[in-house]
Amino acid sequence: MDWTQIVFGVVLVLVLLSTSIFYSARQIVALRRLRAPEEMSLDDRAYLRSRALRRLFTSMLLLLLGVLLAVGLMYLEPPSQRLADSLDELRAQGQIPRMDAEQRGVARAFLIFWIVFLLILMTVVFLTAWDFWSTRRYALAQYRKISDDRRAMIEREIARVRHQRNGHH
Repeated sequence: MDWTQIVFGVVLVLVLLSTSIFYSARQIVALRRLRAPEEMSLDDRAYLRSRALRRLFTSMLLLLLGVLLAVGLMYLEPPSQRLADSLDELRAQGQIPRMDAEQRGVARAFLIFWIVFLLILMTVVFLTAWDFWSTRRYALAQYRKISDDRRAMIEREIARVRHQRNGHH
């Protein structure tokens, strides 16, 4: 394994783990705040709770990705690299590489590892998109509510001014 690969892997693992821990802590704080008695509608409280839980779950998946990547770099990468190097060497000698049972096991483990890793990563991307759309939908609903309240207030004020202008105090 090349030293640049090691450095990049370690940096990526550290970024995944630190991001996961940072956002997990923020979501736990958000969930604790929701327990406090505040003047908040049930809809707002339900939205904020589901958002925090969704983000906490996504953070836990990021933590899992960081751990998987660290384990893969330490235990799966060296035998996989040796297998790739030996197959390349055979090809360079003009031979058709054939894998024995142990080599097929290494290749299968490598393949399964990366399929699982990518499925978890895809889940993180989908959850992030879901969070984005949920937040957008909630913000639009709040904007419409504020606009409707403002419109109703303006209409009441216009009715009051017209009533006063017509001589009815």
